[in-house]
Amino acid sequence: MNIRITHIDIYTEQEIIRDGSLLLSDGVIASVCRTSEETADAETVIDGRGLAAVPGYIDVHCHGGGGYDCNQGTEEALVKMRTFYGRHGVTTLYPTLAADLLPALEQGLRAIRSVMRQNKAGETEIAGCHLEGPFLNKVYKGSQAEDAILPMTDDHLRFYETYSDVIRRTTIAPEVGRNLDYFPALRAMNIQLSVGHSCAEYKDVLAAIEAGATSVTHLYNAMSQTKKTGPFRIGGVVEAALTQDALYAEIICDGYHLPNELIQIAYRCKGADRLSVCSDASRAAGVVTHGDTIHSCGETYVVENGVVMNSARTSLASSITPIDGMVRHLIFNVGLPATDVVRMTSGTTAKMMGIFDRKGSIAVGKDADINLVDARFNVVKTFCKGVEVNRE
Repeated sequence: MNIRITHIDIYTEQEIIRDGSLLLSDGVIASVCRTSEETADAETVIDGRGLAAVPGYIDVHCHGGGGYDCNQGTEEALVKMRTFYGRHGVTTLYPTLAADLLPALEQGLRAIRSVMRQNKAGETEIAGCHLEGPFLNKVYKGSQAEDAILPMTDDHLRFYETYSDVIRRTTIAPEVGRNLDYFPALRAMNIQLSVGHSCAEYKDVLAAIEAGATSVTHLYNAMSQTKKTGPFRIGGVVEAALTQDALYAEIICDGYHLPNELIQIAYRCKGADRLSVCSDASRAAGVVTHGDTIHSCGETYVVENGVVMNSARTSLASSITPIDGMVRHLIFNVGLPATDVVRMTSGTTAKMMGIFDRKGSIAVGKDADINLVDARFNVVKTFCKGVEVNRE
């Protein structure tokens, strides 16, 4: 099936093509040019006047949405999540399992594996699992279930091996026990390693980079920063993330987890090519805004003032804002250039996850994962592998 979309502004990696035209054919992008230069015929022509085409959003850290979450461990929950996020312009999703007992995590991973095998055009692609825990530091557990957190052992390495076809990313605190010793073996499984929920000192993060870590999880949140030891100051994970070019920094930009000035500092330090916007959304996304409670992994959370926090209201837990809302916040409230925000929600994440050869930018030969957005960056239409997503 061929679809031609005309008279749109196209955000490519290199430029914005004004009054552009896209040809989507057999699931990939077949042509990117100005409308006046398009010569190929198409079965369907969409006049996109007033709209812009941006790459489909890639969410590498998402626990739930639409009333469902990954830790329920069911295919139904994942299918509901996929449907919900497809309506918000997410074309590639990494369902994220929070710290839980290993049997529960295995159930969740089996469900993700099954749904991955059901991926098809016109629906958000489930690209693999982000395993956020249980190999974290309890001091910076945030709202993760403390009873589930533990140091990694040889048995856990075999656990990763069993699900190496599903786990594409994992968050680990390198300073805990022998966690760091397992980094090279995990990297050899093509698992992207991220430092998070961690008390690591700057030197520990450097060791993690040497062992294969390439990112940090939700920059500024649940991680160490500068501390004093006697009369001297020592940097932590935050400082390593901001200064080490080898690290991508995943960041939550919902307007609640971080004030605008911290986002601006991160942007100035890392640039759009090293900042990856994630939702870190919970099952409350899209269904709850204020005054309700949610339950996950044996814990109770409250939703207040647009964000999820623990029941004691001492720690933020997750967001309720999909990435399309974060795009608008970054452009219209934080004041970042739209071209860079587009990159931070697609191309940068694709590069971090090693899928930029087929996703993350609008270029000939890549998957036809496209969002059409209006002047306020509201998503009007979404295409996954060249087939329009049902937004009803």
